[in-house]
Amino acid sequence: MSEVSNQLLEEIFTRIPLLADFRVEDFKIDPLPGYTNQNFRISNNHGDWVLRIPKDETNRYIDRQAEASNASIAHRLGLAPERVWFDASGLSLSATLRHTRSVTREELQQKPMQLRLAHMLNKLHHSDSAFQGTVDLGALLTRYYRLMPEGAQVHFNKAYDNAKIILATLTLRDVMLVPSHNDLVLENLLLDESGRLWVIDWEYSSMASPYWDLATLCNAANLDHEQSFSLLRACHGASGDPGMELLIDYRSVLQVLSDCWMAAVGAG
Repeated sequence: MSEVSNQLLEEIFTRIPLLADFRVEDFKIDPLPGYTNQNFRISNNHGDWVLRIPKDETNRYIDRQAEASNASIAHRLGLAPERVWFDASGLSLSATLRHTRSVTREELQQKPMQLRLAHMLNKLHHSDSAFQGTVDLGALLTRYYRLMPEGAQVHFNKAYDNAKIILATLTLRDVMLVPSHNDLVLENLLLDESGRLWVIDWEYSSMASPYWDLATLCNAANLDHEQSFSLLRACHGASGDPGMELLIDYRSVLQVLSDCWMAAVGAG
């Protein structure tokens, strides 16, 4: 840990009641990965937690109150670890999920993991508790596109224009909104030693189309048409139209959204 990081953590500790009586040297501290936050696993004989320190710019586009409420619902559903403390800035302390690893692309391409994920998604999407917040996908896409450098915008012009065309009819064809994570990349899906599936990082959660989560999973694992159809069937059951056309359109739009976001973050 650098001196600057130590100073930052000392100041953060004073803001969190559970940590206020400790010093940095009282903990084993391990940095954790994260694009939009600084994350640390901090542990000693008194506890084992994940400390998340949000980067200032993230609060421009993340509703922290909605995130806290939605993460609490996800915990009650048995999908997310317990958040033991948080504040309006996005600073949070959560229980550490020990002995976990991320789901792999290869696992997600197989039927057993697809069935496990379908069970998780059904529990989330069919929850009686509504999430806070909704997302205008078109407005979000435009925001990320405009955050990119002009050179990157030129590179993405065609993909961006095609995504906007799809979006013009997509919202008319798909009107269902359900509690959704909206960022089901592989890094946010964890398996523990018992095989239990956990979902972390609920920053972008909101009420959204169920196809958003499904499309993100398909893109994250690079599922082909047959594998995507298998995941859809696992979620919807054997009867009825699983909505493959909608899934394909969401995959296309959300891939452009992800590419624009990555380009914007890389520019920052």
